[in-house]
Amino acid sequence: MTHSFNLLDEPWIRVTRLDGTPDEVSLLTLFREATDITGIHGEIASQDVAILRLLLAICHRAMDGPEDLDTWREYWEEPERLGRDAVAYLERYRERFDLRDPDRPFFQVANIQGTVSSVSKMIIDTPKDLKRPLFTTRIGGGLEFISWSEAARWLIHVHAFDPAGRRSGAVGDPKLGDNGTTPPRGPGWTGQIGAVTVVGKTLERTLLLNTVVCEELPDLVDVDPEQDLAPWEHENDGSAGSHDLEPTGPVSCYTWQTRRVLLHGNDAGVSGLFLGNGDKATPQNRYLVEPMTAWRFSEPQTKKFKTPVYMPRKLPTDRAFWRGLSTVVAQLSPKVTVKGAGTVTQYRSPGVVSFYQELMRRRIVPAGGLIPLRAVGIEYGNNESTVSELVDDVLSLPAGLLDPENTRLLVVVHDAMEETEQVASALRNLAGNLDRARGGSPDTASAARKHSSESFYQVIDERFPRWLASLDEADPVRARDQWRRLLRSEAWGQQEALASAVPDTAFAGRGEGKGRMDVGKALFFFRRDLNVAVPAPAQQDSSAENNKNEERTPA
Repeated sequence: MTHSFNLLDEPWIRVTRLDGTPDEVSLLTLFREATDITGIHGEIASQDVAILRLLLAICHRAMDGPEDLDTWREYWEEPERLGRDAVAYLERYRERFDLRDPDRPFFQVANIQGTVSSVSKMIIDTPKDLKRPLFTTRIGGGLEFISWSEAARWLIHVHAFDPAGRRSGAVGDPKLGDNGTTPPRGPGWTGQIGAVTVVGKTLERTLLLNTVVCEELPDLVDVDPEQDLAPWEHENDGSAGSHDLEPTGPVSCYTWQTRRVLLHGNDAGVSGLFLGNGDKATPQNRYLVEPMTAWRFSEPQTKKFKTPVYMPRKLPTDRAFWRGLSTVVAQLSPKVTVKGAGTVTQYRSPGVVSFYQELMRRRIVPAGGLIPLRAVGIEYGNNESTVSELVDDVLSLPAGLLDPENTRLLVVVHDAMEETEQVASALRNLAGNLDRARGGSPDTASAARKHSSESFYQVIDERFPRWLASLDEADPVRARDQWRRLLRSEAWGQQEALASAVPDTAFAGRGEGKGRMDVGKALFFFRRDLNVAVPAPAQQDSSAENNKNEERTPA
């Protein structure tokens, strides 16, 4: 009897319908009904992104690139076409999408021999000690046995986000050590980037907006769609991974086989797997093939390779997505001078954002409105061998920011970001000075500065995205003034809270000569810095504000 679990037919992708109803669908159903689905909503956000990238790889291949923007536009203007062509394409490779195929199992290596681990090995939201949940509340029984549908989701996630570290070695792998493992080859490729997605009103729109036309993007212009193949389109992978393979374009990046895997189970589900190291993915200058992340100029890597090198910009866990806006909008990126290479941009925008910019320029999508962006990434711990935190953030970007000629709006946003950071710096300095005034140590001053910054951004991280979204319809100058008023108001409130919390002894101060610090001196420095960062709208307003807050300040 032949056992099968074909991803084309079996429900395994968790989605949400337009009416809010959750559902679980097969690949064929997903593409046929993509116009009725809002998006993918699995166990965790990184799983959603991993599956989305698989779907995008299918889209690229089903659309034959697409080879040019005219072809892409035909799909955009005929919403049902993507579904039809994707289904036809998948049917040509039907046998390669069977998880249990004995010869060519999907995203696996048939008959690979080695240590079989528990299924918990590939489930990233499972605490290894089974005592505390990491991202979900998964417990006990579900760790020993999972359904084939859930296994499919985590299998794709493993290739995308599996942490680094030594892995079980396959029999016959020349890298196999005496302890039965192979050397680390880094995390999954998607785990090395901060994945940015342009979100459409339906899944079909999302898929199209992120299926970029490589020839329209200077960074990806050398990609040959005919050579950019998915794993199911070429011969089986061997049991040993490769250090020498190079991704050829978006499709190979989205489906990069970072691990060697074989699921073990029966008709009831999956009970274990072989999980070994696969193809190594190096990050240097992969902006030439990877369109779903921003890139940062790396001075150390540039010195090492003696040519300008850009590295993927991972998503920091301590900064909201909007604070990295200069990495997303090319016009907001500062410049850096490179010895022997002149001036280069510090950041390169994600290809998917640059593609949307081109669609606006060609008037295929509206030049106004809001562009929803979603950013998802994973922060790894020690030697990238553990998972520390999941980053999942959204931002509604005014389309006008992608218009290079809209300098007025760009200047307003740039200044707002600079002024916000300057106010945060003024508050940090105030907190540090007040700690000095009370007789604190360098450690307590550092902690005070950090706490002050966190308190400020706790408010700003909620307010700035709303303000940014309002720029779609607001007058930029008025919006700028509104933001400045908000900054000053929040700064004064934080100042009052900080000054009210110090003991009476801080008013007498600590130190001698120029090194002496007391509350009055700390407040003077803060108010000076605040007025430099964000000038008051009018002198009388400033005076009134100062008087008001002086009355509030403890004495």
